[in-house]
Amino acid sequence: MQEVIKILAENKVGVLSTVDEGKPRVRPFEFQFEHDDKYYFCTANTKDVYKQLVAMPFVEFTTTSKDYVTVRLRGEVKFYEGKVIKERIINNNDLVRSIYQSADNPVFEVFYIEHGEAIIFDFSGQPPHCFSF
Repeated sequence: MQEVIKILAENKVGVLSTVDEGKPRVRPFEFQFEHDDKYYFCTANTKDVYKQLVAMPFVEFTTTSKDYVTVRLRGEVKFYEGKVIKERIINNNDLVRSIYQSADNPVFEVFYIEHGEAIIFDFSGQPPHCFSF
């Protein structure tokens, strides 16, 4: 899994897919970090993506390195209820801080994938590497 974490950390912007009324929805999204085998993301509870996550809490996130190595991360979403991770995100991400200003912002939501699957693949012809977490 260290290879997965390294690729995600170096290529944070990717695409997150959700389900909306039985149809796939994708949008650019930013991976925040991994901590204790949980993969963190954030959004606003005023957005459609939040409503989609509440209604159908399964996602897939994908990103690709400049060398065309791709990671797909998928699993069930859980919402984070504490303040420590929110503060970590606010303190380490200028864009998120500019939007939400504070970990106490009632619109600011953090979610994570705790149990799922990660797949690394490239165009080398080698089979993908699959990891459960």
